[in-house]
Amino acid sequence: MNEMSAIGPSRAFKSALGAGLLLASLAIAVGSLPADSKPKAPADPRPTQPAVVFQLLDAQSSPAVFSRANSTRDALGFPTGVRRTGRRVKDSFQQAEFDEVDELDAKGDLVSLTQFEPSGRLRVAVRLDQSPHPATRVDGESASQAAQRGVAAAGLLVGGPRHVDSDVATDGWTVRWERTQNGVSVRGDETRVQVRPDGSIQSLARIEHQLAAEPTRRLDSDQAKRLVTNQAHQWFEASGSSYTIQKMDVEWVAPNDTFGSGQSADPQQAYRLAWVANVKPSGPAADYAWLVTVYIDAGDGSLLGGDIVE
Repeated sequence: MNEMSAIGPSRAFKSALGAGLLLASLAIAVGSLPADSKPKAPADPRPTQPAVVFQLLDAQSSPAVFSRANSTRDALGFPTGVRRTGRRVKDSFQQAEFDEVDELDAKGDLVSLTQFEPSGRLRVAVRLDQSPHPATRVDGESASQAAQRGVAAAGLLVGGPRHVDSDVATDGWTVRWERTQNGVSVRGDETRVQVRPDGSIQSLARIEHQLAAEPTRRLDSDQAKRLVTNQAHQWFEASGSSYTIQKMDVEWVAPNDTFGSGQSADPQQAYRLAWVANVKPSGPAADYAWLVTVYIDAGDGSLLGGDIVE
């Protein structure tokens, strides 16, 4: 087995608002100490583990992978290379595993690639040749239709709200479908298609996470709002700040430990149904947080995490 590895980027973690205020005060105090008196972090004795490893694949050993790649390439109208290479990628940082097939030109430069989950479902497809800029650019509706045809040709089903936006960087269009489950939005999940100015497909990407079972009983909006209010009151009262709850909706979300809730940040953890509330602080807390988003489990009312926009 022929493998290579690379160290992945570091993660950034957000703390709870109250802890953030405390840490800010501590940072000021530490900053006033002489440089040689500041505490130093001990070296990590653990060996560095590779974040990404891959195994080379070829058409003889993995015919199904290369066959899927050829079919997808042709369905999307991507260029054909003079040779192909393949690999099975295991990304331990993102907890992802997928097969990738690259199309290379005579110079060995990448002209297109496709990625598939182990199940065979398309993950990403992108072409890297020069994009033409025709005198007449297709309109948004034509771009949307081209994206719909590309998604269907790739064997994907889409639903939920569709958004069509002009892409200033490429002069083309971005067409995306938000994922929904039983009429409820899955936060961050979508199928996205980049359409070139001439109406051809530049790229197709799908983000989709596993969903936990729906709770047998769901909190109503009044119950959820009381829980959010109680939580926000605990955060902001000590600093003499106030707040308003701007918006609340039910969504599928990824649990996290933003507020010290003890939730795992495992990328492969199943999404859970939650009430999502946007809380706008005012007063001293507004100097540290522009908006606080809170996830409340739609079944048992537990805190699932959220986000802080500074």
